[in-house]
Amino acid sequence: MIKLSMNEKSISIDEWTPYFFIIRELFFDGRWDAFMCILNDDNKAGKDQIDKCKKIENCCPQIKAELFYPTTPAEIRDFFSTFNINISTMKGLCSLDGLYDIANEALLDEDYELTKEYANLILDIDDASAYAYDLIGTVLYNQGKIKKAIEHLEKAVALDGSLAEASSTLGQAYFNLREYKKASDVWKKMIENNPDDVLAYFTLADSYIQQKSYTQAISTLTQLVERFPNHLMGKVNLITLLRMIGDTVQAEKYEMEVETTQPKSSTELEIWARMNLQKEKYDIVEKGIKDFLKDGSAPDFLKLWLVVPFLKNGRKADALEIIEEFKDSNILFNYGKHQIFDPFLDESEIWECGLPC
Repeated sequence: MIKLSMNEKSISIDEWTPYFFIIRELFFDGRWDAFMCILNDDNKAGKDQIDKCKKIENCCPQIKAELFYPTTPAEIRDFFSTFNINISTMKGLCSLDGLYDIANEALLDEDYELTKEYANLILDIDDASAYAYDLIGTVLYNQGKIKKAIEHLEKAVALDGSLAEASSTLGQAYFNLREYKKASDVWKKMIENNPDDVLAYFTLADSYIQQKSYTQAISTLTQLVERFPNHLMGKVNLITLLRMIGDTVQAEKYEMEVETTQPKSSTELEIWARMNLQKEKYDIVEKGIKDFLKDGSAPDFLKLWLVVPFLKNGRKADALEIIEEFKDSNILFNYGKHQIFDPFLDESEIWECGLPC
């Protein structure tokens, strides 16, 4: 017990007094009146502590819950037990957002045991918390316990179908077990709920491919590129499938679109440049790469893609300037040779510019 002197008066505080500030912030959005609502009429110890905390706060407003963090699920349970508060009666009387945030931080830190402890605490307060089931399911999935993960993720999705991360992990769990039909059902539902979920289109198409349902995979990617007309990777994957089933007319249609689509990422740029260089569209490649590099945020090594159009258009000096820039870098051989020079330059052009052989 410690006595705190304030304005010639003293307040006795014990080890739990600071914890009331933590619980108030964690569950009641900083409101003492909301905190009081979970205390029974005969809970004199809890009410006395809150009155005490109010007095301390009035005299020392700088005292905040942050001074007493961090905490753990075990400490939170001990607190409620000490003050005879049944946490199962708190549903609807408190906010669980704070616990969600802390649990998610633990998950991101890969502290799986702590994540499960927080998730179980949440479930003891709200046994219908979809997010808590999602947390446990995600932990189990990350630990390789796929079947147990599915049990919890199914509960999460049944309680809240809008939980995109739970649905995505559930679909991947089924996919890993080679239950491709179930995986595709999950990802179809995700697209219905959010037609802008680009990744879901790719994973759904992949599940159809595993089922050898190529027509459905093509339909899925067609749906993607119709919604996102400039999505280069969607078109590239669609072209591959169309050629696989022998639909060269549609494949060539999308190839023409890819050739005139401005890449949005380094990966897209490489694929786009490769496709255009294969068709000897050197002017298009030069302009596209220069436009992509214009704002200065792209990796410098992408300049190496300009070597081919420069050489093919007789601009050897411009090509040599780029080669000189990278002559002391391993990237000239490890990346340039294998990805760019060997596929698109003949042996005489490689020797002429002193490029690695």
